[in-house]
Amino acid sequence: MTDASQSQRARTGLIAGLAMFMLAPFPAMAQPVPVTPGPDAGVFISQIGDANRATVTQQAPDAAARIVQDGNANTATLTQQGSASHEATIAQEGDTNIAIADQTGDGKATLTMAQQGNRNFVDVAQNQTGSGTLSSATIFQTGDDNRIDLTQDGSDNDALLTQEGDGNQMTVNQTGAGNRLEWNQIGNGLSDLRIDQNGGQAMQITQSTVGAQFAPPPGG
Repeated sequence: MTDASQSQRARTGLIAGLAMFMLAPFPAMAQPVPVTPGPDAGVFISQIGDANRATVTQQAPDAAARIVQDGNANTATLTQQGSASHEATIAQEGDTNIAIADQTGDGKATLTMAQQGNRNFVDVAQNQTGSGTLSSATIFQTGDDNRIDLTQDGSDNDALLTQEGDGNQMTVNQTGAGNRLEWNQIGNGLSDLRIDQNGGQAMQITQSTVGAQFAPPPGG
């Protein structure tokens, strides 16, 4: 099996596992964790391993949070505030991974994040300013020592970010309204392209050890 096939298989397994987690009932072995709920808030947390920590603060009405961590010394911190029913799903498998997410605004923000490996880091800030639209982010990382920083500040923004390999970085800033980004990185030690979108922009990026390709997204 080629490295590319193995990488695709690993990501497929992670996505399938995340889907199963989202549908699964609360496991009996889940450990108590610090949770600060607000009115009508919903929180599901499961942790398996040692020295894991999950903290959820909900100040938004009807916000929903789902976090699962399998491994050791993983940290997940989620804050949901504002006047919309934000949704976040975070899954981490491995050791010493860190996930930080902040959702706020008058409109709804959704986040799906999964990390598989060791010492990976994700920091997401979503501020959905329009009450009639939705901003969403989907993030997958497999490997070790990867980092993703995503900021969405505006309305109707969408980002799909995937990294496969070791020591890769992504930085994305979406401001304004109607931005679309699909960014895939496959390889090791890939440089951070630092993507900025400031309204009505659509982009598809694939970067690997053989170079980077830029194109409008399918149908765009």
